[in-house]
Amino acid sequence: VGTSAFRGMGKKEKGGGGGAVSPDSGSSDAGAKLFKAKCATCHTANDGGPNKQGPNLWGVMGRQSGQVAGFKYTAANVNSGIIWSNQTMFDYLANPKKYIKGT
Repeated sequence: VGTSAFRGMGKKEKGGGGGAVSPDSGSSDAGAKLFKAKCATCHTANDGGPNKQGPNLWGVMGRQSGQVAGFKYTAANVNSGIIWSNQTMFDYLANPKKYIKGT
């Protein structure tokens, strides 16, 4: 997952003018820390890594939602037709249950 997808998740930045955060703003260091704090409990992100409570995220960008072999997804996720990009991931992470209803 591109680390920029996690920064702010649609919230306004603190300080520095308060402009809206975009999917392409952020830093890889901040994203890595956020992933470890918020995502690594349920997801791995290494080539060949195991699925946990959530699927392995290696290669997620550019892939259709609900396609990791061996992971049991909801029908809503499998049938969403979402192709993961910076924008779709950014929107999903802001509110997963709203973005894919039924997950």
